[in-house]
Amino acid sequence: MRRLLSLMTLSVALSFALSFAIHAAPAAGSEGFTVSPASVAPGTPVTFAFQTAGVAGRVRARVDILAPGRPAVRATLGLVRAGRPLRVAWTPPALPAGTYTARLVITGRGARTYLRAPLAVAAADGVFPVQGPYSFGGPDSRFGAPRAGHTHQGQDIAAAEGTPVVSPRAGTVHRVAYQAAGAGHYVVVHADDARDYVFMHLQEGSTAVVADQAVAAGQRLGAVGNTGESDGPHLHFEIWPDGWWASDASQPIDPLPQLQAWAGGL
Repeated sequence: MRRLLSLMTLSVALSFALSFAIHAAPAAGSEGFTVSPASVAPGTPVTFAFQTAGVAGRVRARVDILAPGRPAVRATLGLVRAGRPLRVAWTPPALPAGTYTARLVITGRGARTYLRAPLAVAAADGVFPVQGPYSFGGPDSRFGAPRAGHTHQGQDIAAAEGTPVVSPRAGTVHRVAYQAAGAGHYVVVHADDARDYVFMHLQEGSTAVVADQAVAAGQRLGAVGNTGESDGPHLHFEIWPDGWWASDASQPIDPLPQLQAWAGGL
């Protein structure tokens, strides 16, 4: 480990400062590459996990953070041992909010391999959607937690029934509906950052908006409730960067980093 650390160099394009720690990782499959968490608040560390395959000895590795119309940020990892699972902790610079691609580049023996993984940076500007005392709950409340036949697609925010729920950003109400066997009373807002925000299990009779209505940041949408398939008063909150069920490729992201950014990192 000491030898590997002594060989690793740290750099970043555009004079950004980086900090790394490198460790052995559980095997993630041949030439696998992941970034976790895949959605972060500005300045929050992420972990790159990867394993090279098909070559022996040492190879050069770097990660490029890419987004259309923005300069690439390059993290040079230096020489790493091929065939060994590795985890690299990285604290990103103050990247603008948006969706990025983390591209791992492995060079060795005259060959170059590219592997990609998504990375989203949350915007700090916005209003926390629950206007009162709240809790993010335990592991079962998190994005990706197992459910019967699927995984949890949002973050649960526990609060007293009747606590106001507001729109984090300005936008237009995309949908207002009720689902007895799932979301209960819910609202979808298409916001000015081009993302869709989803608010579920709203209190019966509390919905304060209609479809196609323009809303301002901080405007009341409803109240925390326990409608639909719910085990207690809470807001189920989702973020869809490419539109709520807009296509087969559209998927939600972990909203917790964004919620923490709106809450001031608490």
